[in-house]
Amino acid sequence: MRDLILIGYWKSDDAPGWPDPRDLVDLEWDSEDRDAVAQYLETGLVSRAYMGFSPCRICGADNGNLEFTDLTYVWPSGLAHYVRDHGVRLPAEFVDHATTTQEAVEQSGRDESWWRIQGTE
Repeated sequence: MRDLILIGYWKSDDAPGWPDPRDLVDLEWDSEDRDAVAQYLETGLVSRAYMGFSPCRICGADNGNLEFTDLTYVWPSGLAHYVRDHGVRLPAEFVDHATTTQEAVEQSGRDESWWRIQGTE
């Protein structure tokens, strides 16, 4: 398995080498597109849990203690808060990935055959 691509960790006094979320705020970003990305971020697989909550670097709110993944990217659970509540626009490569992945899920068919035979064996 290849390494997961990390996204959504932010600059702080303790971590000066990360991007500043304030630099990515885009209040012109279409609200439906922004909400779709935030929803995608909220529905990842839990990959890690941490003991403490991370504060939002913009408003200071407690912002989660989990990491989510979609097996390509890994991000803190609070990333959806930045997108939805503060208009932080993530890089186009990630937005395209999230949109394409969600569309593929919505358009996929369902193979019920394996589950149906489980009760007959």
